Amino acid sequence: MKLSIKEAANFLGVAISTLRRWDKEGKLVPERTVGGHRRYGKKKLIAFQTKEDNHSRLTIGYCRVSSNSQKDDLERQIDKVSSYCTANGYQFRIIKDIGSGLNYKKKGLKELIKLIESREIGRIVVNYKDRLIRFGYEMFEQICELNDVKIEIINYTEDKSYQEELVDDVLSIITVFSAKLYGSRSHKSKKIKTSNKELFTID
Repeated sequence: MKLSIKEAANFLGVAISTLRRWDKEGKLVPERTVGGHRRYGKKKLIAFQTKEDNHSRLTIGYCRVSSNSQKDDLERQIDKVSSYCTANGYQFRIIKDIGSGLNYKKKGLKELIKLIESREIGRIVVNYKDRLIRFGYEMFEQICELNDVKIEIINYTEDKSYQEELVDDVLSIITVFSAKLYGSRSHKSKKIKTSNKELFTID
């Protein structure tokens, strides 16, 4: 079913003059009848409306480090992400977190997930992929897709500081499991912890 320009304007909640302007600008081009009248397909209008809604939704720049000792790195992340968003003309705000990539209960991450689920944002910008979460990124990405949220990653190259964080995360997992298996104060548990530190030391 094709809608007239008046019906299309009512459907989108805009003035007829706006549709004429969008046609001239090539933003929303309708089909034409033999007599030259504009006709709009409903599917095309829905797709256009969805695109406009996503464009007007807020962008979140998410920045995270593992510990308070990395606050300088956090500020560098904020500067990088802010510059990227500004250069692309995004309306944005920054959410910052301090905590392990294995911790899914961080205040900032919980706030980010709420914004995704409420469809208040249309885009997430991070400096590195693992700034979001260490493991389970694919699941997080799927949640974003289901809520029409795009993830933009600025850097795809690895950084040594992030490799060091990964080592800390892996060590924390091993420590927790060895403590549960042998007891946190046992000689064997302490020996495993020391051996792991030596094994994972980055030159």
